[in-house]
Amino acid sequence: MNIHVAFDALCKEIRSVYPSLEFTILEIGAIPTAGNKSEPFHQILSEFPGSRIHAFEVDDAICAKLNAAADDGMRFHALAIGSKHEQRPFYITNHPMCSSLYQPNHELISQFNNMEESYLRESTHINTVTIDEFREAEQIEGIDFIKIDIQGAELDAFKGAVNSLTNTVAIVTEVEFIPQYTNQPLFRDVDAFLSDNGFMFHKFFTLRGRALKPVTVANNPIAPSWHFLCDTMYVRRISDWDSMEPAKLLKLAVLAYLYGSPDICFRCLQIFDSMQNSRLHQFLMESSRFYNILASLRRALRYRSAWRT
Repeated sequence: MNIHVAFDALCKEIRSVYPSLEFTILEIGAIPTAGNKSEPFHQILSEFPGSRIHAFEVDDAICAKLNAAADDGMRFHALAIGSKHEQRPFYITNHPMCSSLYQPNHELISQFNNMEESYLRESTHINTVTIDEFREAEQIEGIDFIKIDIQGAELDAFKGAVNSLTNTVAIVTEVEFIPQYTNQPLFRDVDAFLSDNGFMFHKFFTLRGRALKPVTVANNPIAPSWHFLCDTMYVRRISDWDSMEPAKLLKLAVLAYLYGSPDICFRCLQIFDSMQNSRLHQFLMESSRFYNILASLRRALRYRSAWRT
């Protein structure tokens, strides 16, 4: 199964039913990862014209460089997102991706392999703004999806987005299980806040961590024995789906598909179809069966060829 072909076909079918569908997305902590790998939701820009991704990084020079090469619909903002409009210490680490509004917990992280990139290099002060302030200043009606990775300060960002979160259908956030940064909120704190604001935990993925010095796992210095952190997906509570606006159901369906949750995609399309007298959920089921049949045939042909030789 070619996931890109399948996603393109689904989006084309959705556009035929709802041609005006547009997304507004926040990507908070947007320095490209190693190899310049794009995020799954970046595909939305080409599938749903008029969609916008507002990405945030604190470094002016990095944002200027990224804006010069950005796709249509994507804009980088040199802003630090926090719980309120204020000046806060900012802790710059050996690798910029590990810099944070929270001070690295050197006493703890120094006990683990290959954590030197997270060591403190210098500190400064930075002005933070809230998501709610940004949305009002940019005259953004609603935010559909948030992807956030800001090194322990994710809860601060959510606390400054209480009004904006009422329109958000899904969130992918990094959460941490041990305090890599001093006094940082942990997974339990993020989970409690999002649960209180209408979201439901969906799943973990990309678990990461390290092993205690001097032992390495499988002779790999970055292989985890301890799980430090991972990305986590939250969605609107299942009990709210029946009362969601049709466009929001479609947006949650698309995001769920991109993040490997076809069951959520199917349920949202099914509810949408019951409202709009369409057949998107049947299309999804039929296309899934089609691709599964093709995949089974390919496996059978490979097996048969190998048996004959």
